[in-house]
Amino acid sequence: MKKNKKHADSQVEEVSLSRRFFAYLIDWYLGGLMTALPIAMFSMKQFDTVQNQNIMTFAPPTGVIAGVLGVLFALVYYVVIPTACWNGQTVGKRMLRLKIVQQDDSDVSFGTMVLRQFIGIIVIEGGLVTASAVWHQVAELLTGVSLVQPLMYAGLVVSVISAIFVLNQQHLAIHDRLASTKVIQLAAK
Repeated sequence: MKKNKKHADSQVEEVSLSRRFFAYLIDWYLGGLMTALPIAMFSMKQFDTVQNQNIMTFAPPTGVIAGVLGVLFALVYYVVIPTACWNGQTVGKRMLRLKIVQQDDSDVSFGTMVLRQFIGIIVIEGGLVTASAVWHQVAELLTGVSLVQPLMYAGLVVSVISAIFVLNQQHLAIHDRLASTKVIQLAAK
């Protein structure tokens, strides 16, 4: 069982918004590649190209299978790696010495990361575009209800509001508030 340690103030510096933004860009890119990987494999098999990333055009049930695998790959990148490999750190956050912690500075749990990363960022905000678009398409394929466009616009509005929240003194986005987390910057060693 993982200890729920707290970070001493001497190990933590104030988070630079530019550093947090660059970590987000790295994670947005790498997470997008992870999400797209299974879809590209199905696309290659069906269309002889990896460029068709629209699972809505895949033959049934291939689109749903590829989409679900894409979402699972996104969960590996955004939830499993930061909890099982690098406690509270995605690749981008690790590269820039940032870490996701609970509001009380304790380490995050798997459930917290699911709430923050998947429910908060992918489902509600739509901020991780590739993973969000894939989950929208899977939801539409499973329900038969046109969801992609309305969810995309709703996610855009929520993402803008979340970005405005990050500009406040505490730098807490909607997903941070939802999961009671914050991002800290680890001091240089």
